[in-house]
Amino acid sequence: MPPTASPVAPARAPRVRPLVWLGWLAALSALAYFIIKNVPHYFIFTRESYSDYYWPKRAFLLPHIIGGVVAAIIGPLQFVPKIRRDYLQFHRIAGRTYVVFVFVGATASLCISTRILGNDAAYGLGLAALAVVWLLTTGMAFVAIRRKNIVQHKQWMTRSYVVTFAFVTFRLVEDLFGAVKVLPDHEY
Repeated sequence: MPPTASPVAPARAPRVRPLVWLGWLAALSALAYFIIKNVPHYFIFTRESYSDYYWPKRAFLLPHIIGGVVAAIIGPLQFVPKIRRDYLQFHRIAGRTYVVFVFVGATASLCISTRILGNDAAYGLGLAALAVVWLLTTGMAFVAIRRKNIVQHKQWMTRSYVVTFAFVTFRLVEDLFGAVKVLPDHEY
């Protein structure tokens, strides 16, 4: 008796997870708000535009902003399974671009943190620590993929993007607290 062919189950389409999409929508909306509200005035190179607080740090502030914004925009593309699966070359180029801009943004952040003194020393130390963690998590992701360890690479890239988004989150919380008058007014 000849073997009968077993029916092949059709390939299941990936399940759309609404909470994941809502999370990404919220994160990208927050990023758009952050960029629109906080970034444009730094492209007007005047003391008034930067404020007296940031003007002495301007040489490092713009590279920090550009590095952070580019990394924050490229980051979500790296998490789209279809891009990773069907457009691997784009994923690799975007990943390398992400690493370069994280390096630029974090290095500039370290330079800024060395110029924060006095009453803002805790802020400067926090900024420096965040920059170091940003470099370490991104570096670990890069090392993992160079060793072809995709599982660790994904884990470290997730951590790296969380750190990339930390400054955005800080600014959004600061805006929220400022709007409800929880924080005192300041010039930066």
